[in-house]
Amino acid sequence: MEIALHLGAHLTDVSQMRGCLRDNADALGAQGVLVPGKRSFLNMMIDAATQGMDSAYAPDFTDRLREVTGADAATRRLILSAPGILASRPDITDGRNLYPDATARLAALRKLLGRHEVELFFCIRNPATYIPAVLQAAKTDARKAIETNLRSEELRWSPLIADMRLHWPEARVTVWCDEDTPFLWHQMLERIASCTPEGGFRNAYDWYDSIMIEGGAARLESYLTSAPPVDEAHRQKVIAAFLDKFCDEAKLDVDASITDWDEGHLDLLTALYEDDVDLIASMDGVTLVQP
Repeated sequence: MEIALHLGAHLTDVSQMRGCLRDNADALGAQGVLVPGKRSFLNMMIDAATQGMDSAYAPDFTDRLREVTGADAATRRLILSAPGILASRPDITDGRNLYPDATARLAALRKLLGRHEVELFFCIRNPATYIPAVLQAAKTDARKAIETNLRSEELRWSPLIADMRLHWPEARVTVWCDEDTPFLWHQMLERIASCTPEGGFRNAYDWYDSIMIEGGAARLESYLTSAPPVDEAHRQKVIAAFLDKFCDEAKLDVDASITDWDEGHLDLLTALYEDDVDLIASMDGVTLVQP
């Protein structure tokens, strides 16, 4: 059985991606792709990731995973989408590393799922906007702990991606940037599902409401439905044109005032992030999806 693990990152539209896939569960199921609700598997996967072979779920793990998700003989691909598998939200960063506890969790999951064909999917985000978002979402104690240890210029995604390759070398790793999601949304749905439902993904354009003015997403859907793109490049060109006209900048703005960073520091973090993306793109066994 193929298993697609969509592991994050937190605060990068994971719930919307999972929600859209769930909206198409019946159509995907007709092609042997199962998208179970997060509640059915999350606690089991977290316990397995943190306890490994000592987990209460370890004996007959695959059978138990099939049981809780509803996978059966007709299931060729199982999609498990939840960033909590790699870390709880308070543990996203220790101030110097992103997902510092992921190494042990990846190694544990590999032991339990190693006989399956596993793909890892992960969306990264510029620390210049990511850390303010993490701090805003954190509870007081967690926020103070991050702020006390924060060395923002040391934060990189590449060590986490390298750990995925090191500790799960058989798994294919696919990475994309949150900043590129508007142009890659449909493509990532297709990649995670490994197929396209007949008639396309239902409600796929709802996500664009999160970045467009009212009515913009509906207009984009209407246009692309009436004039289907000839290829992915054409789709992205149309999306870019609609974003130029209907993007709601207020929905994209991230309030960095929770930090004491000035524009110069934000520019530095962005430059470091771009270098980090280039490093990830050069890694063997990693597919970096870009527009």
